[in-house]
Amino acid sequence: MKKSATTSEYKPTGEVFSFYGGKINIEKKPWGTGFRFIKLETGKGGILSVTACTKKLDKSDVLVKWATGLVGNHLKSKIEDSSSSSFGKEELFLMIDEALSKPEEGKVKGGEAGQIIHDYAHDFAKAVISGSELPTFNHLDSGNDVEGKALNGINAFLDWYNSSDKIKFLQMEQVVYYNSNLAGDTEDGEDVIEYVGILDLLAEINGQIRVIDYKSSKGIYNDQRYQVSGYFKAYNSNAAKGKKAVGTSILNFGKETGNLIQGHFPAPEVEKDFRAFVGLQMVATRERELDAERK
Repeated sequence: MKKSATTSEYKPTGEVFSFYGGKINIEKKPWGTGFRFIKLETGKGGILSVTACTKKLDKSDVLVKWATGLVGNHLKSKIEDSSSSSFGKEELFLMIDEALSKPEEGKVKGGEAGQIIHDYAHDFAKAVISGSELPTFNHLDSGNDVEGKALNGINAFLDWYNSSDKIKFLQMEQVVYYNSNLAGDTEDGEDVIEYVGILDLLAEINGQIRVIDYKSSKGIYNDQRYQVSGYFKAYNSNAAKGKKAVGTSILNFGKETGNLIQGHFPAPEVEKDFRAFVGLQMVATRERELDAERK
């Protein structure tokens, strides 16, 4: 819920959102390529975000396999495409250097394609809610590596929207905030869990409200479940009766194949995921405290 006024001496310049009946007011302020969230009651920023917490999870197993796969595939293709059966030292070094650059190149291209898919899904939902003209993607070139992957993801998104499910978009890019004390979840002697985030989509699917997160990876991973559970808990702790979500959904729009991988999780499962998310939040909080001590 947006709020235009504040009782603090701090003067916000960005959008301001109110939570827990106006007890907490948070400014969403552009900061580099993202946003910084400032609590108006104190005029201080630095509230941990959901994504900052889930970044603490070790994903090296998946990433190492992906990176070594790209390196290996590049070397194999170079050898197979070569007319020579022997290679000199300089030629081998060049092939190896090219191969080693492939993970970073793939990361950049994947991120660019994912952003295009995400932006289209956001603009599509916004247009449906407002009844305005739907966005187009005619400007995207299927022959371009990045744009071709983005088109795969967009088609997967549209297939989902046009499926047999009855989908009603409610809100997108919604700022959510959680404070375990104000939510009534903190027991005596426990630390207060606090964080902020921006959920991708709130939608009604077949008559049930769900907190939805968009992805464009090859599968549904643990950190994605922990991330969306954080959004779910924050949203529900501020939602009016009758407007609470019954669960979460992860919609993974495949860049490589154009296929949709769906994950739908009921509230009991989300609560288990949230307990894991709280652990990540506590690690991120403690690391921030220790970093401040060292400085």
